[in-house]
Amino acid sequence: ARALAALPDKAERIRLEHAFNFAKEIEYHHVGLTSEIYFSHPLRVAALATLFAGTQDAGIGVLAVLHNVLEVSNVSLENLSVTFGKCIADQIKILTVDRDVQWDKSYKSGYYNKLMQAPHSARVVKIFDKLDNLFLLGLNPDASVREKYLAEIEDFVLPMTEASLPSLTAYMYYLVQDCRATGFIEH
Repeated sequence: ARALAALPDKAERIRLEHAFNFAKEIEYHHVGLTSEIYFSHPLRVAALATLFAGTQDAGIGVLAVLHNVLEVSNVSLENLSVTFGKCIADQIKILTVDRDVQWDKSYKSGYYNKLMQAPHSARVVKIFDKLDNLFLLGLNPDASVREKYLAEIEDFVLPMTEASLPSLTAYMYYLVQDCRATGFIEH
């Protein structure tokens, strides 16, 4: 609600609300999570990106609330392009990770190189996507996955944060250190 209220233009608030309602109705397919529970992730990313960006344009919030739809739903790129425009659809395509090769170093390097050439809004969304995921990383019992995830952030996301959102770099760095120290949290 704060992110929506932060947009001074009514048309931009309506644009973000439309994306929120669209994303809320999607049936998400994420291992171990219901659609309702999963939806809280893109919602948090959208709120953080919109509030932190301090923009008067809803585009970053729209992008953030939809950033993972190609990975975790049956929504098509064409549908996104028709509904939200080619610019948003193209950025979602850039943000989409090929989960079959997600841990391959050369794939990751190419992925982040493309992302660094993408619009600033795509990089901001990726940074807040990773930041939000760090808060849940300790719930993953697989130490190997946690280590790969933290290495990805150190190798690619921290440099991207330094270049794109320098005021957030120290916080991200310390959050990674906290994740390393915490490890797996049994519940």
